[in-house]
Amino acid sequence: MANELPGQDTPLALVRYTAADRVEVHFKPDRTFTVEGIQQMMAARQQLGVSGPHKVLMIMPEHVDFDLAMISTDHYRQMPQPNTLAVAWVARTERNATFTRMYLAYFPPPFPSAVFLTEAEARTWLGW
Repeated sequence: MANELPGQDTPLALVRYTAADRVEVHFKPDRTFTVEGIQQMMAARQQLGVSGPHKVLMIMPEHVDFDLAMISTDHYRQMPQPNTLAVAWVARTERNATFTRMYLAYFPPPFPSAVFLTEAEARTWLGW
């Protein structure tokens, strides 16, 4: 399709631009969040994000497994995202929200971030 915005499919997530200043990350169901998977997703974000400043919507499936090495790694230190203005996480469940909030408290990103249970709340926070 000629008007299709760029995107990348990684083993953990589909990463795509939905507008010039918006990136959405749709994590795939039945996957474990591992260091390698997160690094691949972040590499896709970094590659797509070179075009300019943008906000990111991260959408998790209801069931997520978190590898211990993944939650004890500072991913933004390893792979900075210089054009990221803000990230909203859609956790869908309290369990996912708790893990995500703990991770962000331990490794705060260099831009505003927040965790929500619904996509509508996250989009509102991002100003979409």
